[in-house]
Amino acid sequence: MKTDKTSQFLWFISLILGFWFSIETVNSTFYGFELVLGTALFGLVVGLILQKKRNPSEIWDSFVDKRNFFRSQRRTTYMFFFLSVIGFSNSYMLVGEPEYLNTEITEKRISRGKSTSYILAIAPAEYGMLDLNVGEKFWNSQAVGNELMIEVQENIFGLYVVTDYTYEPSPIK
Repeated sequence: MKTDKTSQFLWFISLILGFWFSIETVNSTFYGFELVLGTALFGLVVGLILQKKRNPSEIWDSFVDKRNFFRSQRRTTYMFFFLSVIGFSNSYMLVGEPEYLNTEITEKRISRGKSTSYILAIAPAEYGMLDLNVGEKFWNSQAVGNELMIEVQENIFGLYVVTDYTYEPSPIK
């Protein structure tokens, strides 16, 4: 059976954008992991509901997929599409004025994989925990217990996104 090039292109673009916005959401949003996980499960369920199985006799009779465009997509296309839309909305549809707060760095670590990530763990009482990815130079200048000033803004889902961070030195006593 011949694969539609539009479907392949849509799946590939959804895959790239879904991963990109998922990583961005997890790295900058309080409870971002839960949002990404819930969105992925929702998108997968929608894909399972919408996708229509191929008629086995069509596989041998025709090289063209005769199913409706939406019903012929891969199940994961819907998951990646929803991850892209929710991730974009999470990061760029911010409401209200930004809030600035000082928080203590509770943990400092390096995550090594295909690339190295420099992580500062913060846990403001109002928002919960977040592993904040920062640059190497900024990471090297920090220590556990230092105060970090973060700029937090609410998004359309009611979650809080870290939009900026700076070092806030403690006053000399």
